[in-house]
Amino acid sequence: MRVVAVIFGIILLLPGACSFLFMLGFLPAMFSGHFSGAAPLILLWLVCFAVSYGGLMMIRSAGKS
Repeated sequence: MRVVAVIFGIILLLPGACSFLFMLGFLPAMFSGHFSGAAPLILLWLVCFAVSYGGLMMIRSAGKS
């Protein structure tokens, strides 16, 4: 059962990794003022990071048991 939890945890880490890479690409445009309407995108990033946090906690709990 641990292996399944770790696999699902790794799958749940992927949205956060993808969001982080896209965030790095968008940061220069956001700070230069050429990117308007960043609030929905930031909310999407936060949701993806929350999903990744859940995956991290799943991997952590699989490692403890």
